[in-house]
Amino acid sequence: MSLVLAVCILQTASMYAQKIEYINVDTTNGHAIKNGASGFNVRIADKVWSYTHPDFVASVKELKPGWLRYFSGTMGDAFSSATGQYDLDYIAMFDHQKPFLKGHRFVEVKGPHRITDLYHLLSEINGKLVVTINAFSETPEMVTELARFCKNNNIKVETWQFCNEPYFYVPNRNRYWWNDGYDYAAKMQPYAEAIQHVLPDAKLALNYTWDGVWTFMKEINKFQKTNGAYWNTFSKHSYAPHTGKKETLDQAYKRANTKLLEATSPAAMSEIEDYTWKDVPMIITEFGVWNSPLNGIYSGIYNVEYIMRQLQHTNTTYVAAHEVSNKFVPLVNKNNLLEAAFKNNQQIDTDTIVTGIHRDIEGKTLKIYHEATNNSNFLYKTDISKMVQVPGLKNTTANGMFVQTYKGNNGFNYLVITNRSGESNQFQVKVNGESLNETLYTSYIAADVLKTRNPDIQETEFKNGLITVRPFSVSVSKWKTNSSALTKPTIYKASIEQSGVKLQWGSVSMATSYKVFYGTEASSLDQSVVVKNKNEVLIEDVQFGKSYYFKIQALNDAIESPISELVSVSFSKPEKPEIFKVSRRDDTVTLFWKSVANAKGYTINYRNENGKQVSIDADNVFGYRLEGFKDETDYQFTVSAYNGLGSGEASDKENVRVSSKVPYSPRNISAIKQSENTIEVKWHSQENVSKETSYNVYRGDKLHEFTKIATAVKDTIFVDRNISNGKQYYYTVKGLTDAGESNFYPNIATAFSAESNGKITIQVVETKEDGYLVKVKLNKIQISSKDAIGIIINNVSYLNVEDIKIEGTRRPDENKQFQAFIPLSKVKTNSNYTIKAFITTQGKTLESALVNQYITSK
Repeated sequence: MSLVLAVCILQTASMYAQKIEYINVDTTNGHAIKNGASGFNVRIADKVWSYTHPDFVASVKELKPGWLRYFSGTMGDAFSSATGQYDLDYIAMFDHQKPFLKGHRFVEVKGPHRITDLYHLLSEINGKLVVTINAFSETPEMVTELARFCKNNNIKVETWQFCNEPYFYVPNRNRYWWNDGYDYAAKMQPYAEAIQHVLPDAKLALNYTWDGVWTFMKEINKFQKTNGAYWNTFSKHSYAPHTGKKETLDQAYKRANTKLLEATSPAAMSEIEDYTWKDVPMIITEFGVWNSPLNGIYSGIYNVEYIMRQLQHTNTTYVAAHEVSNKFVPLVNKNNLLEAAFKNNQQIDTDTIVTGIHRDIEGKTLKIYHEATNNSNFLYKTDISKMVQVPGLKNTTANGMFVQTYKGNNGFNYLVITNRSGESNQFQVKVNGESLNETLYTSYIAADVLKTRNPDIQETEFKNGLITVRPFSVSVSKWKTNSSALTKPTIYKASIEQSGVKLQWGSVSMATSYKVFYGTEASSLDQSVVVKNKNEVLIEDVQFGKSYYFKIQALNDAIESPISELVSVSFSKPEKPEIFKVSRRDDTVTLFWKSVANAKGYTINYRNENGKQVSIDADNVFGYRLEGFKDETDYQFTVSAYNGLGSGEASDKENVRVSSKVPYSPRNISAIKQSENTIEVKWHSQENVSKETSYNVYRGDKLHEFTKIATAVKDTIFVDRNISNGKQYYYTVKGLTDAGESNFYPNIATAFSAESNGKITIQVVETKEDGYLVKVKLNKIQISSKDAIGIIINNVSYLNVEDIKIEGTRRPDENKQFQAFIPLSKVKTNSNYTIKAFITTQGKTLESALVNQYITSK
């Protein structure tokens, strides 16, 4: 016997001696999911890329997410939905202005980031749109017009989310946008009503929490219990492995293994339902690892497994990784070109700047995963006979694998396996207990060691359903089935052209043709046309002045898709727009108008200081910033809408006096009740404010309905002595010069009491050589031997949500006070921490009501 033959016999014998584990797919059990459930947050404002940049377009088409978020996360807080640009007045409302100013510079050079451009890109991948409205710096009136603009342009928004991470803008961080979750929920209601006025069936989501920020969520629940829920969806962000301290790779690995399972567990979902309602729909608009030692193969695995584990909950609708342009990244950083162009006031076409694409591991794992989520709307129940274990926190172990099976609608089913361990195992795939005798076509990414950064996608085949799961891997396997379906198509655009109505829709996989239904009555689409091998058509059989309704259906030789949702247009010139807001800043004028149906774009007309008529094509937006005007000069503006049939009637003339003396609003308005008869209103003035600037103070007992109660206040504080005890008041402040008031009011402060809850009071914080001693006094309650006592500190220097609990101590004879010591090892240098005291008695936790104690570590 040859040596080679002996080795082969030995290996074969060894394989058969080893028990083959199995993965069983139960096609009789499972639940529905949203087609295209996995998507991305988008943050490209501070990069060369725009929605039309060829490298960004190529990245999105390759990653093929099921949905994208407009406009962004934190970078959207000072962004104008009307203009598609950053607004300097919005930026001035914030304490951390640097990132917004960078976004402003870049978008000034690149041009507006319009929602219509993103929606067009989504049409090329058949993707969906989620919108996070900017309720930090935009009013309900502006959001009404955003909703109207979407309706007029047949832009379908899957979910409207209210604000990005509102829980970081509360008093314990020295911000007063809302006092707590209850106040946030109250302040979002006018925005919800604004959207529902235009779109009654809109999906509306409050942004409740990061993992671990339960206080804010509980406060929202208090509003719900008191007033009912005007929203219909729960949303959150998740960075479960994030920590405010530096960790080794081994420490971070253990943390992530534990936190991934905690954040996606049935217990976590149950807790969400406890503070919302049973079966509440959930959308996650951002998640990630955010723990730098894990950047590499682990973060690539984590992202896929996080989405899979969330999809096991029937509540989950959509989940977005943060964020698309750090999954596929510009290969060459050309940001310096934009900075130079802004500095030199130079116009450049940034879409011609070639950056190339760097494909990061997190993008590559999601790319192969999206084939499953984009081609499925149902999960089969799937079990695994052998679960590998990985190390977790506090000397625990955690499950290190996850498997999920997707019922495909394209002639394949998909088995997705993640493995966070260094083990390799072989599994026999079974379907309903019977071995699968099919070839598994598998795309996978794997690494032998955890520190591997960016391995490539590999392709292989496994015969007869016998699959090898490699160490530290994500694999997506598919096998042929006899079942297929065409997904419901989406009409992304219906535009009025000179000779008819042009429809554009997303291409449906496996469709060979599309049937377009249309007519002049929504309930009777009595005409149709079949379109082959393309996803657009010009309907010329239309009459001027009539409204038309359209639906489409995807077809092939064997099957038909469900029919699309209805869109409508009128084959006529657009109606007259209305300018509803004007803002002035230095040599610029920004016009905001109410969009109209059937418009392809808008034209702004004015006569310049030399008497010359100027016409600007603003494209399809509902706000536009014009620049280069002469200071202290009067201008008249009109706006008209156009389409393929020509221009409609121009708006009424708007008279504007350009002035560089228009003040900015102050920022961070607070209103604290000092007694039964007085409320102290404070604000921060802007840096380098003009000496002539004073302030007008406004008050209302309803949100966004204000009366001026003080004029030309020179200080940054005003005491309102004309109040009724027990009545709720809201305050805001505008800047004032001889050029008039500031363009927008900043945050609205809800008056609240500075008094404690009367039960738990932090008396003093003493600085010691090795830390801080916190002394706490209790009123109306007593400590028993079974109670837990202590303090909670939180680093509020920036976006950190990790509560650090420190146990308190007391003498046996003390039942009205305790103390807790914060060692220097618990705090980071150059950071600010808030302190709350707590007592847990009989399973119920009470905390100090107002966080008014801080420590600053140096």
